[in-house]
Amino acid sequence: MQRAPRHARSGAPVFPLVRGHLRHRARGSDRSRFTSRGRSGARDPRGDRRHAAGAPLRSQRLHDLRPLPAQRHRAAEADLQPHRVSSSVRVVVVGAGVAGLAAGYRLLGAAKRMGRPLGLVVLEGEPYPGGHARTIREPGFLVETGPDAFLDRPREPQVRGLVRELGLEARVVEASAASRRRSILLDGRLRRAPDSPLTLLASEALGVAGKLRVLMEPWAHEAPAGVEETVFEFACRRIGAEAAERLVDAAVAGVSAGDSRRLSIEAAFPLLKEMERDHGSLLRAMAARRREGKVRLLAFDGGMAVLVDALRQRLGPALCTSRPARGIDRARGGWEVGLDGGESIAAERVILATPASRAASLVASLDPELSASLGAFRFSGLAMVALAFPSSATPRLDGYGYLVGAAEGLDTLGVVFESSLFHGRAPQGAVLLRVMMGGTRRPEVVALGEPELVERARRELAGPLGIRAKPVRAWVRRWPAAIAQYEVGHRGRVEASRRLLERHPGLDLCGASYDGISFGSAIASGLAAAERALAADHVTEPPISLAHAIVGSTR
Repeated sequence: MQRAPRHARSGAPVFPLVRGHLRHRARGSDRSRFTSRGRSGARDPRGDRRHAAGAPLRSQRLHDLRPLPAQRHRAAEADLQPHRVSSSVRVVVVGAGVAGLAAGYRLLGAAKRMGRPLGLVVLEGEPYPGGHARTIREPGFLVETGPDAFLDRPREPQVRGLVRELGLEARVVEASAASRRRSILLDGRLRRAPDSPLTLLASEALGVAGKLRVLMEPWAHEAPAGVEETVFEFACRRIGAEAAERLVDAAVAGVSAGDSRRLSIEAAFPLLKEMERDHGSLLRAMAARRREGKVRLLAFDGGMAVLVDALRQRLGPALCTSRPARGIDRARGGWEVGLDGGESIAAERVILATPASRAASLVASLDPELSASLGAFRFSGLAMVALAFPSSATPRLDGYGYLVGAAEGLDTLGVVFESSLFHGRAPQGAVLLRVMMGGTRRPEVVALGEPELVERARRELAGPLGIRAKPVRAWVRRWPAAIAQYEVGHRGRVEASRRLLERHPGLDLCGASYDGISFGSAIASGLAAAERALAADHVTEPPISLAHAIVGSTR
């Protein structure tokens, strides 16, 4: 194993500034392998691809509305840019979404418990960490541009465990009791979405024949052997075509911005397959789960950024924002992560905590076959439009919100009644709605300008809710590659990518592209990647070779 540099062996912490301490490639060398121009050095004819990777879009003034708040992050961003990395470390985590943050936190925590310092760098190309988990805080308003809550359930204990470790339990808030009430926009009207056999009988979402077919679900035939069903095929087999068309299709679009006719039931909704396998019936499984206790919808009093900020503080200067990785390659028995300007970091292990599409570009020169495998993962885009109205201009907004059926022909996938869901999302006398638009139904929507998105959101709220007033405030965020689409064949693609990854010991993947798209799944993926790194270190050599190249602290 490579010996630590002399200054690291002396026991002094190493916090060199990037410029002057990172390795610089000589002119005329192969530095272009780490740039977006490729080996030839020619500019990509497709133009600037930053927005396709999910980069924030520039704010625009929306007519008489105040400027969008993305510009207001600048002061806060200054506190998020340590701009310090070590030229030689033990582990580099590429990507500081919640998976990358969780991986870095677990690595530093384990090193501290063992009394062994760790050289760690977590690289993030954006000015702020958290990935899609971003919170806008303005006087009276709290707006989530990505996930707004997480589920507290036994199958995903990692989030609550992390909350306890970080001392954030006092900041956890539970959604209102009304959040269990959800609606679906069907035939131009909002209808109560059934969540039990009793509410099914009273629901207007299905006709009599459709309701009877759902109640016959315990006697549905088994899945065909050796066939990977889509979500739609599974729903048709279990609860009938009418429920699949009118209920399931809307729910899938609302959860994953995807198409129930393309998503794999085993990959996208494994819990439903587990319920069928364990209980023989979804209705019986739902009854059993109710006896076990309700699943709670939780958030933080200051938004999801509370968790992100806590992880950022624990990572300290190990987190380097505004430092995008440009590529990775082998170097002297370890790895070399290329940065802008020909700089690079040597590391013994690299964890790619980025979307699969981004990971594909990072390994393109290292392993074209692995890059092609990762590049086959598909994503859907989303536009989030949050609108604030005077409460006098809206009807009573009770419940979680509503989903939109595909037959409605709208750009909207769903609407969340944020100010009804959690206390403190809007000031007294105002309501806050989040309109989610685009997805695989309307992929072109994400490319629209912000004024147009606001106008479309207003127009599509007018019918179901009768809101005619202009919003007093608007926020827009576009995510061109928001959610991984676990389509038929997804598990095979994941397994193939991991087999190819075995060629490269010390290189790992984590994030929401592979084993679950939820907030909790992303955190679990990052924690698991950290545990694999720790296990590999324990198996190989107990001493940490770069023991004193310390970056960051768990304090």
